[in-house]
Amino acid sequence: MQQGPQYPYPQYQPPPQYPGYPPPKPGGKTALIVVLVVAGVLLLGGVGVGAFFLLTGDHKRSSASPASSAPAGEPDKYSSLPRCSEVGNRMNNLPPLSSDGPAEPASTSDDKIQLSRLSCSWMKPGSSSGTLSMFLAKSTLPGSGDGPGYAKAGYENAVDDGAKPITEKIGKATEAADVDYGQSGTMQCGVRFYQGNVDVTVVVTAADPSDRNVERCRRNAHSLAKAASESLE
Repeated sequence: MQQGPQYPYPQYQPPPQYPGYPPPKPGGKTALIVVLVVAGVLLLGGVGVGAFFLLTGDHKRSSASPASSAPAGEPDKYSSLPRCSEVGNRMNNLPPLSSDGPAEPASTSDDKIQLSRLSCSWMKPGSSSGTLSMFLAKSTLPGSGDGPGYAKAGYENAVDDGAKPITEKIGKATEAADVDYGQSGTMQCGVRFYQGNVDVTVVVTAADPSDRNVERCRRNAHSLAKAASESLE
């Protein structure tokens, strides 16, 4: 067979060498482009998955009921204090009332409450006397329970100092305790109780130093405490 003209094939020439650099790998730019494209797809896919979870979480939070920011505590039961005469009218044979002024603001370092105080005294020479102190603690933030908490703390402090809890019911008092005073000199006995957001102290003083009838003194103190409790409305 007769062959046509022969053309010489160009010989393979190795790529030029550069001092200090390895020879470039075949298909370097193409491979790099492919790798970048694949990485970009994976990255976008990952971002998409992450975004899905974030959006899902946000959606769940937005669809749920919002957390309540309202304070949760015992509400204030009372907003005002009675007059001294309203307390005395609930008892028989009390000595004359010294004064019948309304409750007045009282100072406190606790900015969570507004404090007011009622002070009463019934006195007569030759007769036992009685005094009454009522503190009304109104919560600055309604519903926070700070007012009732203040009144309860006053009672608990008295018990920690030695007052003896009373088992019998004293009017509408939440808790009440007998308070012991030093028996040197004229005898005194008292009752400390709290009722809602009101802290109350009652003290009965015997007619003279010769009167040592503790039981009668306690009965009188309980009666005055009961009258004070029932006057709260």
